[in-house]
Amino acid sequence: MATNADLIAGDLAEIRHELDTHFWGTLTVTRAFAPQLADGAILNVLSALSWFASPGNGAYAAAKAAQWNLTNAVRLELTPQRTQVTGVIVTAVDTDMVAGRGVPESLLNDPVVVVRAALDGLEAGRWEVVVDQLAGMVKQALSGDPEAFYTALRSGPAAG
Repeated sequence: MATNADLIAGDLAEIRHELDTHFWGTLTVTRAFAPQLADGAILNVLSALSWFASPGNGAYAAAKAAQWNLTNAVRLELTPQRTQVTGVIVTAVDTDMVAGRGVPESLLNDPVVVVRAALDGLEAGRWEVVVDQLAGMVKQALSGDPEAFYTALRSGPAAG
């Protein structure tokens, strides 16, 4: 679910809907199932937009960033009961959610590939699965100067 709401000029109801879906929804489901997941696993599908924002994606990026950190916090809280928590980070997946949004085909990941990578990462006990090259480049850029990252992003291929 993505509303395309900007944080400053966007509709606050749309922004709240993003957070309700990606943060509160994930937390509510996790809390409901956590007691039964001892020795089990949680797999949260995140986005490269957990780590950066782009025009028209402010609310989505903020909600996914909150969901990413929620994933990290829940992982720590559920360690005593041996519940594995894995975050799956992907740029974009070829689904109905992105259809008609102008995402370049080169950025779309096949859903089968995403699921395979997620399940392989889960089986390997990985905390995080970065599915595609662009998501990996964004993660690597996190330790650098954000101004340099956004300047390069504006000059390179559109991400979203």
